Amino acid sequence: MSSVRIANYGAPSVLLEGRAKFAPIVSELNALRKKPWRGGDTRQECYSTVVVYSGKKTLATFRVRPDSVVEREGARGVPVYSLAIEPGDVAQLSKLLADITPAKGCG
Repeated sequence: MSSVRIANYGAPSVLLEGRAKFAPIVSELNALRKKPWRGGDTRQECYSTVVVYSGKKTLATFRVRPDSVVEREGARGVPVYSLAIEPGDVAQLSKLLADITPAKGCG
């Protein structure tokens, strides 16, 4: 992994480069991957987006809400997986999202 781009719904994104900046987020996402995901999409509104890159290649795209995560690996057409989460499952990511531009038209 070389970078992670995060953004709140409809807001400009922030690019995190350097392992020290994105390691806590990647650690939380890796911990979530150990849980039992279900195949298929979960409808979400006002979600945050997290995109993990290796160079210019997209490794994974996550849509995150306080109650759920949806992952689409790589490009379109690749299977989608969903997971219900607890508020503390993505504490570092939630803190970082709270520090950037708030979501537009939500809440």
